[in-house]
Amino acid sequence: MQRGHAWDYAGHRMVNLLAIENLPADFPSFVNEAKNRERIAFLGGEADRWRNTPDLPLKHANGPDHFFDIEYLKDYDITFEYLSPFRYTFVQQLGRTKALFPDRSPKIPVEQNRDRTKGLPGFLPWTIMEYYSKVKSACSYLKAFEELGTPEEIENARQNIVYLMGVMGHFAGDASQPLHTTKHYNGWVGDNPHSYTTNRRFHSWIDGGYLKRTGGLDFNKLKRQARKGKKLNTIRGRTDYIFPVIIGFIREQHKLVEPLYRMDKDGKLTGDGAKGRMGKPFLEKQIVASSELLTD
Repeated sequence: MQRGHAWDYAGHRMVNLLAIENLPADFPSFVNEAKNRERIAFLGGEADRWRNTPDLPLKHANGPDHFFDIEYLKDYDITFEYLSPFRYTFVQQLGRTKALFPDRSPKIPVEQNRDRTKGLPGFLPWTIMEYYSKVKSACSYLKAFEELGTPEEIENARQNIVYLMGVMGHFAGDASQPLHTTKHYNGWVGDNPHSYTTNRRFHSWIDGGYLKRTGGLDFNKLKRQARKGKKLNTIRGRTDYIFPVIIGFIREQHKLVEPLYRMDKDGKLTGDGAKGRMGKPFLEKQIVASSELLTD
C-alpha cells in the first residue's frame, strides 16, 4: 500500500502562501510578484504529483523523501545524537546494522515491496536540508547574474529560485503532519493497548478529507496565527547546522502522534457536529507550524 500524502494540495498550497506572507521585508521582491506567488503556491503540490507514475525507480527515490518514521531508528541502533547530516552516511548506518543484525529487518514479501522502500525510516530531514542548500545556491548565483548577466539569465535564475522554494515548501509541509513521523502512518500497527483506529484510510482523512468536511482552510485566519520569520542560528558556510533545527522540529511533531489518535478515538475528528470539529484547530496549527519552519 502506498504511503499517504501529507496534506492535500490545498494544505500544501496554504503552507507556501503563509511562508511567503511572513518573509522579512528585505527578501528579494520578485518572489512576491503575483505570478511568482502563484507559482510557489502551485509547486507546493509538486512532489506529490511525482507519484502519478508507476515507474518503480521514481517511487523508490521519491517516496522516502516524504517521511521520517522515528520508531525505526531504535531498530537500527541509531540515536539522534549520531544522526549524520549527510544522507548517504545515514544510508551506510542503516546498511551496517542490517548486515550485522539481519533478523531485525522485517521480512516483507517482494510483491508487497516492489519499490523497496518498506521498512526504511525515510529521508525527510535530509530532503528539507538539501533543498535549503539548493535555494541558497540559487540565490548566490542570482547575485552573480544580476551583476554580470543578461536580463534573460537574471529571469531564468529567479525562476529557478521560485521552483526550488515551491518544492522545498512541500517537504516542510510534510514535516508537520504527525503521521509522516511514525510507523503508525495509516492506522495503528502492532501492539494496540489503547485500541486506536487501524483504519487504512486514516491518513487520507487527516490529510484532506477532514479539512474539506469542516469547511477547508481560511488564509486570513491562519495568517493571523503565523508569526514572522526568525533567523536561525547558523555558522557561515555550514549548512549542516540547519540539520538539528529540522530534526528538532520533526521530533516535536512526533510527540503529537498519540494525541492525534486520541482525538480520533474521542470522536473529535469525525467532522460532524461541534465535537467532531474539535480537531480542526489542531490541524490548522500544524499547517501554520510548517509555514513558520519554511519562513525561518
